Amino acid sequence: MAAGNVVTLDNLLTAQRTNNSIYVIETDNAVLVIGAKGSGAQVSNLPSGKTVIVVTYDIDEKNTESIKALMEAGQGFGAINPAFFRDAHVDALVYAERQETDPAVREELFKALNILGNQFLPEVIIGQNYMARVYWDWVKGRYYHPTLAERYDLLTEDTQAPIVTIGIGEYKNGPDTLTISTIGWPESFDPAWTYETFGWEIWHEIGDTLVTFWKEETKEVVPDLAVAWAHSSDGLDYYFVIRGGVVAYDPWDDKTFPISALDVLFSYWRVHRLGHSVSWMVETFMDVESSSVLTEDEFNQLLASQPLKVEYKGQTGEVHSLQELLNFFGYTGDTAGVFHLRLKIPYGGILAIVADPFLSVVPMKYLLGDNYDAAVQASNNGKNPKAWEQFVQEGQDDPTHQLMHKKPVGTGPYYVKEYKENAYIVLERNPYYWNKDYWKKELGYDVSKDNALEVGFHKYVIYIISDDANTRISHFKTGVADMAYVPQDRLDTVRGLTMKGKT
Repeated sequence: MAAGNVVTLDNLLTAQRTNNSIYVIETDNAVLVIGAKGSGAQVSNLPSGKTVIVVTYDIDEKNTESIKALMEAGQGFGAINPAFFRDAHVDALVYAERQETDPAVREELFKALNILGNQFLPEVIIGQNYMARVYWDWVKGRYYHPTLAERYDLLTEDTQAPIVTIGIGEYKNGPDTLTISTIGWPESFDPAWTYETFGWEIWHEIGDTLVTFWKEETKEVVPDLAVAWAHSSDGLDYYFVIRGGVVAYDPWDDKTFPISALDVLFSYWRVHRLGHSVSWMVETFMDVESSSVLTEDEFNQLLASQPLKVEYKGQTGEVHSLQELLNFFGYTGDTAGVFHLRLKIPYGGILAIVADPFLSVVPMKYLLGDNYDAAVQASNNGKNPKAWEQFVQEGQDDPTHQLMHKKPVGTGPYYVKEYKENAYIVLERNPYYWNKDYWKKELGYDVSKDNALEVGFHKYVIYIISDDANTRISHFKTGVADMAYVPQDRLDTVRGLTMKGKT
């Protein structure tokens, strides 16, 4: 095609963008060529030595609202973007990154979007979020993740940290206890009914998702309750192999419940069924009623006739058996079935949603009680989750929600030991946690010896709730709290404090 129709960064802002124009965007690792499908456009003299990624598209004019109509309807956030910016090539990149499953390709698509965003500059955001963390330096190993709270069992304390009575039962704040003076209260202790920071933090401590982001990692998830996963070539079907030997601990009746792929399917389907606002992520991307449970033998049969794609830690491949998939992830332990997740549309970012705490896996038998066996049978062992509608209601009056709301049960490193609404929450380390060997190997904490005080392991996490800033500041100054929420205009009151030689 004519050079004038090839839009590069040099002429991007002045180019007349016609239907047959092409954008050529060069990143550090790739060259992206974006244009309308069937235009007959060609491009030559691309930089050598880099991967070429071609993005083509068709526009559905009939179902594409005009910018004027969207502005009049006030749909800046809901249907387009706050700046009402529209460019077909940029939109095509957005759709491409959503559907691409290869992390390396997705990264280049995002780079191209960032480059174009900086060139077009459709809006200028002049606000800057400022977050202050107030904590004593005897707390070690703190980190930051943009969407997940810290895992408090991964933080430690100086064994010489002071021991202070906190005024809740017999608890004391010492090297084995992390005490946080903060505000608010979780919307619910039910992960399927919480869409706010505090509730997600609690479930990041007491629950497990299929995959997770390890500490401050943001690019790639790692195994949690799923030890391996793969997907179909069209990106619509994901298969998660579930870790064997995991149990959920019920502290209210001192029971444990083995976790399998059936519990995973039930947990996902239940988010859809209850219909809380957080369920939009399930409703938008997942077809949970077409999802199912497979045995290991059934999964092997599927793989024999339909190999699946796999990506992990920069490696990509195709697997033809369960053992081949487990080898790809380096897993050698027991498994507990396979969860088949059907998507409504291909979405390359689905694993990031799967890592969100609202999709923590909960024990089906605990929630359904005497109805458990009937529910399993009605669903044909997880082949037809829609059959569970007779056992779980929509909305907050559902008995399974009411039970989890008041008495949460999970598989994570902690469990809710006790709480008093709007006053305090006490978490204690889970004696049945599937990964407690990590504590022993990396942190020196041995559950059998209960040596938390000697090694500075957080056996307890205690939230003290107070809406009064003066009270929270007092908690911090006196060592009642290791961390505290302090308003920005009061930060000077806690700067430079010392206690027993600590700051």
